[in-house]
Amino acid sequence: MAPRFIPEQGTAPNVPRDAKQTYDTLKNGGVVIIPTDVGYALLTSTQAGVQRIFSAKDRRAGHNIGIIGTYKQHREIHVLSEAKFEMTRVLTEDMAMIVGIIAKYNTENLHPRLAALDPATLLQVTKGDTVSIAVPEGPFLRELGRLCDDDPTGMLMFGTSANLTGQGQRFRVEDIEPKVIDAVDLVVDYGLQKWQVYKRGGMNFDAENMRVLRKGAGYEVFRDRMLRWFPHLLEEAGVTMEEDPECQTSEPKTAGY
Repeated sequence: MAPRFIPEQGTAPNVPRDAKQTYDTLKNGGVVIIPTDVGYALLTSTQAGVQRIFSAKDRRAGHNIGIIGTYKQHREIHVLSEAKFEMTRVLTEDMAMIVGIIAKYNTENLHPRLAALDPATLLQVTKGDTVSIAVPEGPFLRELGRLCDDDPTGMLMFGTSANLTGQGQRFRVEDIEPKVIDAVDLVVDYGLQKWQVYKRGGMNFDAENMRVLRKGAGYEVFRDRMLRWFPHLLEEAGVTMEEDPECQTSEPKTAGY
């Protein structure tokens, strides 16, 4: 069965309406393609949906998949110091920057959202004692995340890029491979996405060890903010942040400007 596309052709986006339709599809066990500022993503909330995504992407079974969540979920599930939670709050909430945050979780006393997962899904969204939660930017994903936060069953959303494995980000729906499109129930088409100039996915950041694991779209902005506002946390971890050779900028001033 062919997927449904929203908004209808010639109709402008309506974030509350589109997010609610997406949430309802996920709640019913579906798979969706959604817009993110760092490219279109495949999203589901069930193990059956994860398997559909892996099959569509030609991804090997058992591969990890990340949580696309909210700052609230990150705050409740991850184990970090208050100083680091304030850092991630500023970056994701105040500065509205998408960041994939990797940190430890409580393996002895699972958060209810993790405890509700079947063993196969829990194994796929965790790696040892860490879990990755992407806290996104943009009104659509913020509204979708709010609906997920308010879900009485504690639903989590699992996502990955909407493309065949190894083929790179897709920033327009029309560039997504037909095999991937045909595998989903709903496509949310918001046109060309904002960070398309980078041709990269999002930032992945190990917040426990203060290390960038992937220099994603907007890394030079992330680096500037870290050096400007959180140099003490970098110094405590003994970490320096190298420049992106493709997007070099001058060092931020530290005071008195």
